Amino acid sequence: MLKLLKELGVPTFSADEEVHRLSWPCQPGYHQILKRLGARFLKPNGELDRRALLEAMLKDPKIKNTLEDIYHPLVKERLFSWFEKHQNEEIIAAEIPLLYQAGWDKFFDKVIFVKCSPQILEKRLLKRLQDKELCQKLLASYQVSPRKKDYLIDSSHTLEEIRKKLLDLIKDRIP
Repeated sequence: MLKLLKELGVPTFSADEEVHRLSWPCQPGYHQILKRLGARFLKPNGELDRRALLEAMLKDPKIKNTLEDIYHPLVKERLFSWFEKHQNEEIIAAEIPLLYQAGWDKFFDKVIFVKCSPQILEKRLLKRLQDKELCQKLLASYQVSPRKKDYLIDSSHTLEEIRKKLLDLIKDRIP
């Protein structure tokens, strides 16, 4: 969805991409993880072992809470800087997977909730993680019903159908 909006010239923000950047060596998330969780999640080359963090987070709620305590404020700060940078834009789009869990839906005028069947979601996640059990645990840990949704897009449709639906939603607001 975000990629389609970007192709249309809409400024975009991805919380997941920010978490990834914040996890690089010499970045605040990296340092806070080392400080709060120790070096046990480092690869031999000094990078964070994101897979090991994910597995640990799914086993231990304290680690999940620690990661959220670390990343939510950092991503929120970057999101607000991005809002500031694009304050004069007619339309901007942010992809925030934990929008409701973090309580950030209040920061947005409109919410497009993107959904698909659990089977398709698991298939997509499995392609990325290559571990069925890990996918199922991750999906079970983050199931949420939207509190606020102005629009609903089913991402199990074809890319062209999704593009048309998206264009219908924003056509009056893109220059």
